[in-house]
Amino acid sequence: MDTGRFYQDTELADNLYPDSRGREDRWRYKNPESRKWVNFKEKMSVEQANALAGQMNKLVDDGFYVTRAIPPSERLTNYIIQYINYQESLDPRLQEKDSWTNRKYAMAQFAREFENIRSLEMTVIRNWWDQLTFSQQKLRLSAFRKFFNYLMSQGLTPRLKFNPFTTADDLPRLLLKAKPLKKRNPCNQNIFNEIRQRAGEQGFECLQIAMDISRYTTLREGDICRLKWEKNIVDNCLKVIVAKSEAQKGTARATRLSWDLKQHPLLKSYIDRARESSLINRRCPFVISHTPKRRAWNDEKEHLYQVLPERICRMFKKCRGNSGTTFHEIRGLSATLMKIAGNTNSQIQEIMSHESVRTTEGYQNAADLPYIPVTIQL
Repeated sequence: MDTGRFYQDTELADNLYPDSRGREDRWRYKNPESRKWVNFKEKMSVEQANALAGQMNKLVDDGFYVTRAIPPSERLTNYIIQYINYQESLDPRLQEKDSWTNRKYAMAQFAREFENIRSLEMTVIRNWWDQLTFSQQKLRLSAFRKFFNYLMSQGLTPRLKFNPFTTADDLPRLLLKAKPLKKRNPCNQNIFNEIRQRAGEQGFECLQIAMDISRYTTLREGDICRLKWEKNIVDNCLKVIVAKSEAQKGTARATRLSWDLKQHPLLKSYIDRARESSLINRRCPFVISHTPKRRAWNDEKEHLYQVLPERICRMFKKCRGNSGTTFHEIRGLSATLMKIAGNTNSQIQEIMSHESVRTTEGYQNAADLPYIPVTIQL
């Protein structure tokens, strides 16, 4: 019998030992997995020490044990910070882009999954990758390919022979999931009219104006809410640089649209109505304005009566009833009406700022598209 396993005729729990310096009612515990000693800080009786050791033994049995502290040279977070600083030093404009903010957040999430950079190997990365959704994978693919090029160029990933995020077919790589089918609730003219009427009943004149402008121009809610009198209504023309196109291509190559209001009297009537509303709303510098019920300031606003895109979408949701459609689907209605009016898909594509004409066709409501009259007879 091991007499060291007893204390005053009381058998000690597994892995519990008296204090190494012989102090009375002091104890220490040896973790059977990590082989590390844990000294109990408080005095306690042998019965209390046995009970505490029993709880710790159960934790170890359940898979918990103290792990080795990760040295700074192996912490993935440190290299992510270095990489972010390096990229921003090369292109300071990145800090102004929402897409860069999203990519930084994705890398921070990755660091929480893989704390130790030495643990990065193809199998564990693939297991993590396959659990992501298509949208999550698409967001990370290009950004992580650049990040891993940065790591591998410094020899920080010895277990990886190739970049897991490469697009080369002749190298081992991660595969994207199939893109899920897009679920759409189209907005046809009847639905548009019903929502517009409810907006008037709710006192949302700004929503009515935004809907009218979107249907006429195909502009998104973000572009419409950013319209300013001095910047975008110039020489009796509505002039817009499409924000999404500008973010993707830069200001010089972005889609630039202009409507001469003399040639577009219907659009001019919408703009005139917005101007009258702006005068009521303390001369708001934005085309879309609204008197808020609660006069609370928002740091994202330049003017108290300005309407942000999120507010327009909330108004729209409140008025859409059971249709389930979104403000964005007004673009589909606009594309359909343009097609019915005899415009080609290529012409509509240019206005909608789509990379592919197939994207434009996907916006159109198939049930409302015109048929080609056949005059050939046999």
